[in-house]
Amino acid sequence: MIRFDLRGLLIPRNLTLRDLSEMSGINYWTIAHMSQRTYKSIKITDIEKICKALDVTPNQLFGYESKRQLS
Repeated sequence: MIRFDLRGLLIPRNLTLRDLSEMSGINYWTIAHMSQRTYKSIKITDIEKICKALDVTPNQLFGYESKRQLS
């Protein structure tokens, strides 16, 4: 499962979703849906805007968790 931990990047920076919206130029409700993981897809351009606004890489924005149990 791909993990998108937006709040995990905002909290240490003392930023809100509204702050990120203003910094990135992405609509607030789009960011709110992203943070609640209710989005089915995310535009590459939005990923770029978020990375630029937070000064992070896509690797810091996304992660991967395997649901498969290793024996």
